[in-house]
Amino acid sequence: MSIITVDVNKCIGCNACVRVCPVHANKTYKKEGTSDEFVTTVVPDACINCGECVKACHHGARGYNDGIDMFADYFENKRPMNIIVAPAVRTSFPNGQWKQVLQFIRDNCDCKIYDVGFGADICTFMYNKYIKSNPNKKVITQPCPAIVNFICKYHPELIPNLSPVMSPVGCLAVWLKKYKNDLVKTFMLSPCIAKTSEALREGSYDYNVTFKSLEKYLKRKHFDFDDTLIPQFKFDEMEGSIGRIYPMPGGLKETMLTLNQDLVIRTSEGPHTVYDRLIRYSQTDEERKPDILDVLNCEFGCNHGTALPDTAADLLEIEATMDRISSDSMREVAGLFLGIGRLKRFKEFEKTLKLSDFLVSYEDKSIRQIKMGPDEYDAVFESMNKHTPQSRTINCTACGYKSCKDMAYAIYNGLNVKENCVYYLKQQLKEDIRKMQEFYS
Repeated sequence: MSIITVDVNKCIGCNACVRVCPVHANKTYKKEGTSDEFVTTVVPDACINCGECVKACHHGARGYNDGIDMFADYFENKRPMNIIVAPAVRTSFPNGQWKQVLQFIRDNCDCKIYDVGFGADICTFMYNKYIKSNPNKKVITQPCPAIVNFICKYHPELIPNLSPVMSPVGCLAVWLKKYKNDLVKTFMLSPCIAKTSEALREGSYDYNVTFKSLEKYLKRKHFDFDDTLIPQFKFDEMEGSIGRIYPMPGGLKETMLTLNQDLVIRTSEGPHTVYDRLIRYSQTDEERKPDILDVLNCEFGCNHGTALPDTAADLLEIEATMDRISSDSMREVAGLFLGIGRLKRFKEFEKTLKLSDFLVSYEDKSIRQIKMGPDEYDAVFESMNKHTPQSRTINCTACGYKSCKDMAYAIYNGLNVKENCVYYLKQQLKEDIRKMQEFYS
């Protein structure tokens, strides 16, 4: 299944999607019957489903598939389901609206609703247990499926470093199946497009429903977002403790340090930096790597994911909310909060949960990348009317790529066309003018 979708009738060839894609998983070609109109589609096997192109497209050409249709079927036909909700729900539907949303769902279908924050508590505990069992192991975190996709497709040499501990949602789904013997279909509600790929890859839960899709569906059901009426909603089973801060940048780092302050943990977030950081990490000697590299695709964490609803809080509101949650969590850890009982769960985890139940393996899905030599680059540049070293390093980025060399590579691999190069078009125009002048002189 292709997760990222393209409506070619809406695409105008603006190259915005090409510009933001961290792995060049796009293909640009001329529209049929035209010489100067272009369409850019996605290459599914090369795509890491980060969703940056969806955010960047202002013409409605980019979209995605998730589990909203199946969710609607279960919801409307009152088929039993488990709903596991990402902690980012608190900022995606702020001012208590998230409680309205979840209460509305609970009141109108046959479901149980669980907090993925509790799964994050399990995840933190299992990370700590895994690291203690493997004291010299250098670990890259894996709650972000776009990161996992990037490593498996483009840098499989990092798979040994990729944490085998499942993400919070995976941990929660496994806990429900293996420890609660609850085998009904499981739907995740999340702010993340890429979580659909995790559901497909691991199979620990069945469907990912993005908050953006959920909001649209609720509006069709005439749900009224009214923050003056806040229900006393409570999750089935337990709400997350320190795991509730996972969606903030460095959230996993902060939770890990509450259990083990001796760890060296580094963080990196955002598509403009995190993938370069991973490449540099792959080139670093093992002894120089941090104990944990906590990485996320989204610059401001999962609270600022690629599939947020229109109701989502702005960045300052998000930070204020997470500060409150973090403060409450730290007071729990210090034993100064009435909710201290939540921390007893870590002792219960030690008694009742097996690390092996929460581990996952990864498959090398390397994308074949064709290497080009000087002769191949010369041939492509010549076809682009780039005959001088200067013309080959203009790097105007109008095509969407960072450099002329990247554009040449894309053309060579059939992912773009020379007519999409501004310099080529200018040279062609100059040549046409010269021919016209000769004809009329």
